[in-house]
Amino acid sequence: MKAVIPNSLMGEIQELQDTFGSVTGQAIVLTDQAGNVVTRPTLSGIFYQKLFMSLQGTERPFEPTLLRMGPLTYPAVLEEWVPGLKYVVNPLVPDYGQTYYLWSGLYMEEGARELVLRAFEAKMRNHPQYEWLRAEVSAMPELDRDGISRIRAKLAVLGNILSKLLAGAVLKPLAQRSGQIISQLLTNLEDEFLQIEVVLQHMAGSLSGAELYAFAQEGEAGKFKVGYSAGREARLLMNAEFQQGDGFLGQAVLGSEPRHWQNAAKDPRAVFFTQRGISQPEYLSCYPVKINGGRRALLLAVGFSGTRQVQDYAQHEQSVAALLSLSLRGERLVQREALRSEATLRLKEAARQLPQTASLQELGVRLLDMIMGMPFSPSSVLVFFEEVQEDSQSAKGWRPEEAALYVQDLRSRYSAQSFLSSTIINGEAEGQVLLECPLIADKMFKGILSVGFRQRSEAEEWLVFAGCLASLASTAIRLIEKDNRHTKQAAVFLEHTHHYLHSSHPELHRLSAEASSMAYELARYTGLPERESEQMRTAGLLAPFKLDFLLRYGFYQEEIALLKQVDQFTSFYFDINKPAVSVPAQLLALALHHTGQGADKEQLQDSDPVWLDFSRFLLDNYMPEELYSEPREAFQSFLRSRAEAQPVRRSLSAVKLLNSAALKTPKEEWGISPREEEVLELIILGKTNKEIASTLFISEHTVKNHLSRIFNKMDVTDRSQIIALVYKRIFDSERIEIS
Repeated sequence: MKAVIPNSLMGEIQELQDTFGSVTGQAIVLTDQAGNVVTRPTLSGIFYQKLFMSLQGTERPFEPTLLRMGPLTYPAVLEEWVPGLKYVVNPLVPDYGQTYYLWSGLYMEEGARELVLRAFEAKMRNHPQYEWLRAEVSAMPELDRDGISRIRAKLAVLGNILSKLLAGAVLKPLAQRSGQIISQLLTNLEDEFLQIEVVLQHMAGSLSGAELYAFAQEGEAGKFKVGYSAGREARLLMNAEFQQGDGFLGQAVLGSEPRHWQNAAKDPRAVFFTQRGISQPEYLSCYPVKINGGRRALLLAVGFSGTRQVQDYAQHEQSVAALLSLSLRGERLVQREALRSEATLRLKEAARQLPQTASLQELGVRLLDMIMGMPFSPSSVLVFFEEVQEDSQSAKGWRPEEAALYVQDLRSRYSAQSFLSSTIINGEAEGQVLLECPLIADKMFKGILSVGFRQRSEAEEWLVFAGCLASLASTAIRLIEKDNRHTKQAAVFLEHTHHYLHSSHPELHRLSAEASSMAYELARYTGLPERESEQMRTAGLLAPFKLDFLLRYGFYQEEIALLKQVDQFTSFYFDINKPAVSVPAQLLALALHHTGQGADKEQLQDSDPVWLDFSRFLLDNYMPEELYSEPREAFQSFLRSRAEAQPVRRSLSAVKLLNSAALKTPKEEWGISPREEEVLELIILGKTNKEIASTLFISEHTVKNHLSRIFNKMDVTDRSQIIALVYKRIFDSERIEIS
């Protein structure tokens, strides 16, 4: 859509354009922001005429160049038609929402004539008026840097005058125009947040209250950086930094009221601008504003020529600063709400995952991953557990030596008897602010969740959220400790029941131990995970007991479920009624059946306590055939691999070896106790200390004590000598061939 300029202004604009064109010897034309030609081109010489005539048949001929350049905040020098012949595009922003462009040129840089003529010849050789055009280009003066600067300065004056005319400066008073601008900003603010760059471009090109506008925001505490600028020499001010208290700008941010400096060029503080290659400012106005989370910003207006009446522009500029502050705060609130919504979803996920952790180490790793993945992007995380002596902390964003020193500090400040129950902000850590969230379970101090932030405002903003995570972690700790207590109680229960089983029914105890060991080895052979393999081992130890007896105590629910499946499966005889039984339950049934085939059935039937169940070791021979083919084939393969690994000419159990008449007198001589005899039996079976402890339900430390006494009594130094000694006694006595 073409811009509409009042007819009353068109004549004056055209006259000004023609005047400056004749003075500078350049071609000049004005277009709107869509690339439409607004004024009649000012031309001098046949070259310019031919050039613009070639553009007349094109709609919006300047549009491609404008689209390629994007928004301009200061004049741009371009070189498109002929290399070495340059032209200038000067943006004019007379009113918010509408931009004009003043195109001027062409001028030739000093020393570029030969390059220009070569390029011109390559492009225009076939033109019917080539000789005339070449003569015109040859006659164009070469301009040195100072000459080009003078022409550009004159054209900048033209741009300034045209901006005033287009803004209605001649027709409308300043107060009326300022009111229109503020009204337009408010309208835009209703629809969306203000774009700082666009607002500054508008201010620099409309009222001419200043020739350079910029907006600086606070990053780290007390440090400011210019992120947006528009107007004369704007690019030189971009990314400039200053510290609060230093120079004009540093003093301005210390207060909340605007600061104005007239005759700034005479003040040594103007070095801030000149050090960056910017002309010395004549006047300067600064408007402090508050933005996100107490952080600060500064809107500054800089003028380079003459003086201005502060009261004419201060109210307008201060209003713009207030609107920018309002826009930035609103934008931050929207962003923060979006972050909080995302963080709330992550918090719900943490509430689901953390109670499932099985150990403090796993809890620490999960907390690290969750917090480092939070949308507020912490600088560091450290999880410290008081009761864990080794690797008591898990950390990200900390160097190992720093983490170790910090944990020492935590140990000195927190203890089980004396601690803070709520989150505190530790601002003494070097380079970051730490949220220290105590982990409390059963009214006891368990550890610290420490989350680091780069700024105190961020730590304050997310304090409650970090506290919620710490509460979830505390709940997980209580569940872990409860599970640990339950596991210990279950182990004691199993130890006591098997100790009684060993005393009252040795044969059933032996079958249970063998089935347990076989079930574990079979599970590992078939590739089941360690957890399921351990469940099968424990289920083998529980197999001699009735389900109602086991359920009465509430331990080993998953292992009891396996035994239920075994019982359920063995009660069916036909495929049509075959229940769905898990693979671990089928493998367990095979191990129980195989172990039971070597049982002394008379001993099993000697007594029948109400809490024992012999049937799981006396399964019918049809049972393996009723199992699914894959578990059955895997079991057969397991038995073959076992036989190949342990070839035996004659089967001789450890129990029979120890009960041999050839060992009766030597055992009395050695003085071996019944418990030591159990350990000796398992040594002969080739069991490790851990396996002996698991079978007899004692600790590995106790196993080592028994071994030490057996070594002393039998006058040996290791296991191999024990086995050799036992076999030698029997071999010498009975001449049994053993391998």
